[in-house]
Amino acid sequence: MLQIAICDDIIEQTLTLQGYIHAYCKKNNAEYKLNIYTSGRELIANVEKLDIIFLDIEMPELDGIETGRIIRSKNASCRIIMETVMVERMKEAFYIEAFRFIVKPVQQSEVQEALDACMSKVLGSKSVSLYYNRIIHQVHQSEIQYVVTYDSYSEYRVKNKMLRSEASLRELETQLDKRLFFRIHRKYIVNMAQVQSYRDGVIHMKDTELPVARRKKKEFEQAYMQFDLKYR
Repeated sequence: MLQIAICDDIIEQTLTLQGYIHAYCKKNNAEYKLNIYTSGRELIANVEKLDIIFLDIEMPELDGIETGRIIRSKNASCRIIMETVMVERMKEAFYIEAFRFIVKPVQQSEVQEALDACMSKVLGSKSVSLYYNRIIHQVHQSEIQYVVTYDSYSEYRVKNKMLRSEASLRELETQLDKRLFFRIHRKYIVNMAQVQSYRDGVIHMKDTELPVARRKKKEFEQAYMQFDLKYR
């Protein structure tokens, strides 16, 4: 599930932006959770799992630029979209690697363009339904380390647990984000973002090593290099 946040101390503008985000996600069938904050300090305390942040530059106490600097130290991969009425402050936002800028009062078309750009970068933003101890869980694709496929089911390594799905192999490959996952073997599919290192046909992950099939080796090496260049 996509984690989106708005951080703005003016409630009317937050409500408008909230409506635009809801309309966008509904139109694009995007699963999301929207988190609302009214101060930079409140946002910083909860920033680790956020994917996209709409951040107002002009806020009391801790402004958007200083908040953004702290966010970068805690969550380097989130996309920050700066909101401002003061166009001259946009230069400052380059220092926190802001992904997009929108000018207040916000326009729906600008919000849509910013979200389109973010969604092209946020990998594994959809969830999959998996079972653990016969209880169903919605798991963000980015949390999956690898998948082991069998004849009639598959197992997903998520953190230190193996979860299960009855989905067929064909269903599985249509569900998973093709930018993120690669089939290295008839049995294994890996999340390239979770690969710690690769050498001589062996993928090293956090707590395991997986072999790349000889016929897949060249294709995987090219895909992994492209992933590194585009998404790391």
